[in-house]
Amino acid sequence: GEFWIVKNSQVSIQGVYRGTQYTYGLAATHKVAIGGAFIGNHIIQVDVMENDGKITIDGREICKNLGTTYEHENPNFPFTVVQDDVGVLPDKAASVFKRHIVHIKLPMGIKMTVFRWTNYMDLTIEMQPLPGGQDGSCGNFNGNPSDDTTPLIFERVGVRIADGEMLFNNRSPDAWSVEEAEMLKTCDSQTYADAQLTCKEEIKGALTTTMLHECMFDLCFGMNEHALRTARTFATEADKAAAGETP
Repeated sequence: GEFWIVKNSQVSIQGVYRGTQYTYGLAATHKVAIGGAFIGNHIIQVDVMENDGKITIDGREICKNLGTTYEHENPNFPFTVVQDDVGVLPDKAASVFKRHIVHIKLPMGIKMTVFRWTNYMDLTIEMQPLPGGQDGSCGNFNGNPSDDTTPLIFERVGVRIADGEMLFNNRSPDAWSVEEAEMLKTCDSQTYADAQLTCKEEIKGALTTTMLHECMFDLCFGMNEHALRTARTFATEADKAAAGETP
């Protein structure tokens, strides 16, 4: 689904997360969008490479090829976007793939680097604490990591982006994998009950079973570094083969 990465009165950074065969159905970043008054309410969007994924400004494709640069012409909202193959990879395992690295330099000293792979992306954000405060999956930048847990972030900004705040044109279709379903059964009873109650209260509009389970999964296992390992234990042989594992 769609989540806040950085939420501020002037700066909006949002991500779309989807399961992949390489993560046994667990979500990985699929798209990222930047908007807000600090760039004149334009929208910069970066997609993964598959399905003719693009880099766009307000829906218009830019930087289609490696070694290309886009410079925004309005001096009141200066920003640049570069796509090349230069950058330090956050995951050395990706060094075997062709690199498509997007460097985005934004006002307010914000810099983002997006590593575009076939069906997921890695990204880094460099920034100072924003005037008026901020929140999202990157935390609230108050120097106290203990209040940046998934449940507390969801409590502050909601479990999904509200329709009127979406930078993306469409919502991602709901998806629920076998591995996620099996993992959810392992969530301890109190956390499970709390997650169910929170998700029913926080999700606005029509609530499907898949939406409820996705939200509960995030609250049970969000920020859990062992989630991928756990998902593998529930993976079918077909899923393992699709992920590139050999017997």
